[in-house]
This record gives sequence, structure tokens and C-alpha cells, in this order.
Amino acid sequence: MKHQVPAEILKKTTQCLHNFSCLETGNCGESERCAHEYVDGDCVIFLHDRQYKACRYRLAFGDSQICCCPTHHAILKGTTG
Repeated sequence: MKHQVPAEILKKTTQCLHNFSCLETGNCGESERCAHEYVDGDCVIFLHDRQYKACRYRLAFGDSQICCCPTHHAILKGTTG
């Protein structure tokens, strides 16, 4: 599954460890992209899995995990080109 994300969003995604593999394969590197419970507002994704994973955009939030990746958010919100 290929996604196109506007250049201004890609420029905000400065800490991607997987060279934007989500755009080409839908995966995050070798793993599936993190499953989400819901998307809140313009920048936060609440994740289904509450376990720590090594990702610069994944953060603990109380007993939850959130994703703040601009590209992941754009894909989920349908703001692709």
C-alpha cells in the first residue's frame, strides 16, 4: 500500500528511524505500523498497544502510549496526496 504525504508534513517528520517505509509498505520498518485506538486533534494518536517500543515518536502518557509522528497522523487522517 503506497501513501503520498505532502512535503511539508514529511519535513516535520525529522526523527524517522525507518526511512519512511510506511509510505511504501504500510509498515514501520520490519514491523507493522502501530495499531491505534483513536486519533485526537491534529497531532496525537492513542495507540492500542500499551507496551514500550523503541520509537522516537512513541511516548508514554499515563498508562497509555501515544504516537506523535506527523506522517503516521497524516496517513490515518487521510491527508495524503
